[in-house]
Amino acid sequence: MKSPAYLLLAILTILFWRCEKESGFPDYTSNPLPPTPVYVPIYEPGDTSLGAACGLKATQQWRASVFCKSAFLDSSKISIKIFTYAKDGYSIREFLTFNAISKKEGERQYSFYIDPYATPMNDQVYSSYSIWTSDGDVLEDSYRLDTTDTHNKLIITKIDLPNKRVEGKFHVSYDIKEPRASPINPKEVTFSECRFWATIRD
Repeated sequence: MKSPAYLLLAILTILFWRCEKESGFPDYTSNPLPPTPVYVPIYEPGDTSLGAACGLKATQQWRASVFCKSAFLDSSKISIKIFTYAKDGYSIREFLTFNAISKKEGERQYSFYIDPYATPMNDQVYSSYSIWTSDGDVLEDSYRLDTTDTHNKLIITKIDLPNKRVEGKFHVSYDIKEPRASPINPKEVTFSECRFWATIRD
């Protein structure tokens, strides 16, 4: 007497399981949803006739203009300044710097140090990143170097002093200084797979 009831219960369980299996809905218990992508503002590169940079800002393609000049206090070194602009082409939006780079020819790799007032080691340069607003003359948010990113480095692949040209590549990550002035600026910014060249100006 109990056998037909058990048989019916087993059949209903199997049918219910098959309907769940074939419902077409993904199984998020074993395959969780991917994280929501972070909004990353991308600005215009400006004039790139005397220097240009390109690479990835987070996961977005990024381009910028590069200004290179002998360091103000030490003519044996150069500073590299990287800019992006608003659509008007004049108002600065991003300002990325690498300071105290040796003019010695040949490929050189640098790590970054944090304190701009400290004396760097021979294989270190100072780097900073900031976002500007208004006509490019108002600091909106500034960032500090993310020292936990083990990929951080600047590589100078070529310095040609007679022809006044520098080339290189870099990977660098920054964390925003709280409190944020603008909620659209990401808390973390990573520039990766970046390449640049510039004319060394006197």
